[in-house]
Amino acid sequence: MEIKKKWDDFVRKLESIPVNKTNLADVLIKALYFVVLTLGIVLMFSGGKTTSTAEWKVGSIATKKVVAPFNFYVLKTQEELQKEQQEKTNTVPYYFNYQDSITYQQLKRIRKLLPFLIGYEKRFKAARTPEVQDTLLFKLKDELRQNFDIRFSKANLRVLLDILAKPQHVEHLKVALKIASDYMKNGILNLNLSEITRPNVIVIRHGIEENLPEDQRMDLPSALKNIENELLKVFDVNQTVILNYLFSQLLQPNLIYDQALTEQRIEDVLANISRTKDMVYKNERIVDANERIDQNIYQKLYSLQMARIERSREKGNWPERIGFLARLMLISAILFVAGLYLASFRKDIYQDNKTLLMIGTILMLLMIIAALIIRTLDWHIFLVPTTLVSMLLAILVDSGIALWGTVIVALILGGVQGGGYDLSLLSIVAGLVGIYSVHQIRNRNQVFKAVIYIAAAYFWVYIGITALRFESLTEGLRIFAFYLLPNSVFSPLIAFMILGVFEKSFDITTDVTLLELSDLNHPLLKRLSLEAPGTFHHSMVVGNLAEAAAKAIGANPLLVRVGSYFHDIGKIEKPEYFVENQMDAENRHNQLSPNMSALILASHVKNGIEMAKRYGIPKRIRDFIPEHHGTNIMKYFYDKALKNASENEVNDADFRYPGPKPQSKETAIVMLADAVEAATRTVQNPTPNKLRAFVEKLVDERFREGELDESDLTLRDLKNIVDAFMPVLYGIFQHRIEYPDQEKKKSNEKVKPKKEKAVKDGNPHPPAAENKSDRKPA
Repeated sequence: MEIKKKWDDFVRKLESIPVNKTNLADVLIKALYFVVLTLGIVLMFSGGKTTSTAEWKVGSIATKKVVAPFNFYVLKTQEELQKEQQEKTNTVPYYFNYQDSITYQQLKRIRKLLPFLIGYEKRFKAARTPEVQDTLLFKLKDELRQNFDIRFSKANLRVLLDILAKPQHVEHLKVALKIASDYMKNGILNLNLSEITRPNVIVIRHGIEENLPEDQRMDLPSALKNIENELLKVFDVNQTVILNYLFSQLLQPNLIYDQALTEQRIEDVLANISRTKDMVYKNERIVDANERIDQNIYQKLYSLQMARIERSREKGNWPERIGFLARLMLISAILFVAGLYLASFRKDIYQDNKTLLMIGTILMLLMIIAALIIRTLDWHIFLVPTTLVSMLLAILVDSGIALWGTVIVALILGGVQGGGYDLSLLSIVAGLVGIYSVHQIRNRNQVFKAVIYIAAAYFWVYIGITALRFESLTEGLRIFAFYLLPNSVFSPLIAFMILGVFEKSFDITTDVTLLELSDLNHPLLKRLSLEAPGTFHHSMVVGNLAEAAAKAIGANPLLVRVGSYFHDIGKIEKPEYFVENQMDAENRHNQLSPNMSALILASHVKNGIEMAKRYGIPKRIRDFIPEHHGTNIMKYFYDKALKNASENEVNDADFRYPGPKPQSKETAIVMLADAVEAATRTVQNPTPNKLRAFVEKLVDERFREGELDESDLTLRDLKNIVDAFMPVLYGIFQHRIEYPDQEKKKSNEKVKPKKEKAVKDGNPHPPAAENKSDRKPA
């Protein structure tokens, strides 16, 4: 606790030091983000492919003449090296050790087994009673297990003894045992023959290596199969099964695979393979300007670059240090200019350190994936899911920041890391298409739309690049199929899989979340419809009004609709105190003081915020609960308090909502829609002109009271909002044809005493719904 207190004091001290238009703490946080992101990217890619080698590609045209500055060897290509390694590996034999102890033990068991069994067969035959036979079988079973390590059931032993009762069976069994002995003497491999894929096998006997010809190699399954075929010449199938089970316990592999020795021999062979195939001499021309680069020229250029690095390492690793410094300079320049753009043109993003942290995390995530693909796994650079950044930023922030992030990724991976022009162009075009495919996302199934669009963009651009360079169309299609197509499939899938993580971690409310919250089966909305049905209906109408207004001024219509649904959920706690839920019941506020009534009305804001937190409603939606009231005064109860006491005795702060005022266009729209929906219900004999004049007056009052000062709404926006409200209100107050029964009822109401009508119109129900404060009691 003491450490935390000191830290909080330190942070407050930093925040108290002004720096330009911000404070020192904010500057240090942004500097930390910049340093961590810059160093992280540089360290992940240090020592990788440089732009000097990236500009040379097979099929491209050399922009300058290159002459060898010194003698150097030409490295073999990866394909050539792998082919030679495979050829050399195939020449290495499998090494097996001949185990004399196993051979001696098994031959001894084979030699003694038949006389032992024949002796028991004679005793079994001489036994006069079944009891004696059973005793002999149990004894035979134990002795086989102890002396021969053979396990047989009593029933199988009885069959075995019946076989030995015939002399011809005994003779043929001797033949089979002789075959088994020969196999053990020659050696049985402990690897299956199918596992031996190279041509040579060496057996080491007493330290002497002997080649084992292919026709003499025997594994245990093959040995047992040969013995089974021999047994079937005399014995029936059931007898053969019993005898083959016996032989499976007699035979044991005695040629044991020496994996360590075999692998060591392979390593020795591979170590002797030369990594070079040719030599280029000093002053030898490698390529002329405007000459097409083929595979042979490219390999010489690549070998020259590697030779330069190797020579410099011998002089103190200067290339690596210079390369590190160069990357640091370029990446820091890219990120600095990117930050400068945000500070100049997107101040809302630049001033929000939480959003900056999220953007930096997304960029770093992509760089980690890129480093794994390019460096650790050594896969093709076209497999890097660059559109991941574009789609995540488009969904979580907006399309402008998504484009900004796409350019950063293209510059770093294409320009600095060595992906080249191809990767930069593909990243930008596919990124733009990815942004378009998700910019108005309405469900998670839209991932399939993104896959198709991005795949089409990759195909179109790369085939265009291939044609521009007069390269093989088949090769272009191969690269698309093996690298770009999987990229276009997995990038959207990864983006949508991790989208929820960023939403929860940074409390971001995307359109996908808003769609889920707009479901009227949401538990909180279900409660609202059952416990406060009048408020629920009011919220639905406010949603219609707010959505129409948001579309008219370019705000987020889905956000205002969902915000409207949840803006009054606090009324669930005490629904009977709000006029829309009172129906024809007596007004509870008649028995309360104005201060108590105001306290109850204001409490639904606090209750709503707490309830929204319990149900996991995002902050962006929770903001509608306090902001749609702003700091409005509850005029009805304030006027009532003034009547009951002198003006000096009434504090208007006791009758104001706690605020804050609307901080966005969306919450301001809901404030106006809420007030309009409630107040227009008091209009007598509404006509279009009367409704419009009433709405304009109400909006003007909110404007003059300063409730809209922090919402960025303009006067033009307010006019458009009023225009958008009117069609919805006309639909609510449309006239319907009165049926005969209704006309008769209406005529009967006209002859009722005037006093009854006065009582109805003068119902002292206060406008317990907050913004309904301007109207007289309904």
